[in-house]
Amino acid sequence: MIDHSLKKTVEHIDITKYDVTKMVNEMHQTSFTSREIYNACELYKHMLLDEDLTIILTIAGSTQAAGCLKLYRDLVRLNMVDVIVATGASIIDMDLFEGLGNRHYIGSIKLMMIF
Repeated sequence: MIDHSLKKTVEHIDITKYDVTKMVNEMHQTSFTSREIYNACELYKHMLLDEDLTIILTIAGSTQAAGCLKLYRDLVRLNMVDVIVATGASIIDMDLFEGLGNRHYIGSIKLMMIF
């Protein structure tokens, strides 16, 4: 019997709890996607050091609902972005939906298959 209820809520990632610097640096010696994570981090590090550069964070509302809200909050608090460009879903979803006390829930592909 498949449990079709939504019981677990989405919890937002708190990047201030982790230091993944060593792991990312070790990705320099790997291949494919993990090496690209290292390359992206190196590029971002250079961007943060360039005072003449404007860093633009582009986000879709779905990523906020999926658990990245604290990530975006901390990027702003830590002065790691200069501008945010977001979809209208960001305003409706986070400001209205969650502002009214609603939560997002972890679903399952199995749940979607019943419809």
